Amino acid sequence: MKIGFYSSRPLEDKRNWSGTMFKIYEQLIKKGYEITWIPLIEYTEKENKIFNKIEKTYNKIFNRGYNKHLFIYKAKIAAKRLKEKISQLDIDILFVPTKLNDIAYLSIKKPIIYLNDANAGQLLNYNPYYCGFGLLSKIETKYIEKLALKNADFLVFSSDWASNYAIEKYGINKEKVKTIKFGANIDEPSHIIYNKNFTTFTFLFLAVEWEKKGGQLAYECLKILRDKNYPVQMLVVGCSPPIEENWVKIVPFLNKNNPEELIEIQNYLQQSHFLFVPTRSEAYGIVFCEAAAYGLPIISTNTGGVSAPVKHGYNGFLLPENSGSKDYANQIEILLKEPSKIIQMSKNSRLLYEKELNWKKWGDEFEKIIEKVSSKSI
Repeated sequence: MKIGFYSSRPLEDKRNWSGTMFKIYEQLIKKGYEITWIPLIEYTEKENKIFNKIEKTYNKIFNRGYNKHLFIYKAKIAAKRLKEKISQLDIDILFVPTKLNDIAYLSIKKPIIYLNDANAGQLLNYNPYYCGFGLLSKIETKYIEKLALKNADFLVFSSDWASNYAIEKYGINKEKVKTIKFGANIDEPSHIIYNKNFTTFTFLFLAVEWEKKGGQLAYECLKILRDKNYPVQMLVVGCSPPIEENWVKIVPFLNKNNPEELIEIQNYLQQSHFLFVPTRSEAYGIVFCEAAAYGLPIISTNTGGVSAPVKHGYNGFLLPENSGSKDYANQIEILLKEPSKIIQMSKNSRLLYEKELNWKKWGDEFEKIIEKVSSKSI
């Protein structure tokens, strides 16, 4: 089976989509498929000038933002160019992760499998990068997305939050939609110590974006617990918030693609008792899979697709979106009073990783989809 993999970067590039594209590519290779990288189509200088003019004109008329990534004029150009590119390739299936715009008007005989962690429609006014668009731009965004999803032969999402939206909001046949949870983008440890030293509890905040991932909320929560004389400390890895406390350790950005820095990240995961990332918006959260691989209970927010890798009350807690620092402190306090619950959640977290949150599982499930789609095309 020959699969054309449409991606912005070479498939061996571990930086692409925080390593997720590489992990997908790795699984497809392990399954024995012949993979052809199809680089993104390019636009001419003239076309880019037109795109910018359309955006500026919209901004000027409506005084609102415009989604310059998803709109009809650009989508039609992309489809024409991508069709020409595919006609020159020997592939059986076209695999398109995330690139909605380019397949909305694409007309080819080859089956198309589309993958994403969310729908653009549900990110509007939710994800910071999808805020501020005017009404007409929102309508156009959803229109392009609906065309693309209907045009694809099969849709793969990483959470039911995303899958159900495609089915319910766009009327996509549920028979061509499947949820397959992503895995961890770092190797799991072969041995985990569940009964850690509980004289001090380390809460790991592993994220690049302090505000978006709820860093301030996590800090304020732990400060409340500190004031109650609980031996908690915070380990911030990935960003540099303006905090100076002797119980807060800050480690700036670490690159997973650097072997030495990757080992640092793994060590911090092993040393911590919890992953505490009360994110404000999240399509899925690979970091939760990585925490599960290391047997960490997870404290986060019941928002977006977080409930896919985190099961409330099983391998962690998900609090409502409007929860404040006191709410988180009250929930965490229950665990701190009973370390046996922490140990059980730690074991549950690792079990969930082994059962659902790993890339081998993803590859096995995706293989079934390829078989299903290819049998229809015969």
